[in-house]
Amino acid sequence: MAERVAITTDYITLQQLLKIADLIRTGGMAKAYLAEQEVLVNGEEENRRGKKLYPGYTVETAGQVFEIDSESDVEANEREEKAAILARFQASQDKGSKKVAKNKPTGPSSWS
Repeated sequence: MAERVAITTDYITLQQLLKIADLIRTGGMAKAYLAEQEVLVNGEEENRRGKKLYPGYTVETAGQVFEIDSESDVEANEREEKAAILARFQASQDKGSKKVAKNKPTGPSSWS
C-alpha cells in the first residue's frame, strides 16, 4: 500500500521527499542515496535529486511506495489552525519575557 504525501506547494523535489520519508537525514545525502538505491518515479528510474514531483506522481524506493498528493481543504484548515495557536503561544511568551526584562537591574551597581 502506498503512503500518501500531501504537499502544500505546486511540487516538491525528490530530495525533499527522501528527507520527509526519513530515507536521508540531510539534502547532501541525496546524491549518494540516488547513486546506491533504485528510485522509480512513475515507474521510470530516476537519479536527479532535483526532480520535481507533482500531485499524482508515484515514487518507489527501498520497498516503499509514496503517492504525491495536494493538501486537502481539511488539512489546510488544520495546518492554519495549528499555526494560529502557535503564534498566540509565542506572543504570550514574548509578553512574559518583556516583563522580566523590565525588572532586571542594569548598570555597574548590579554586577556584584
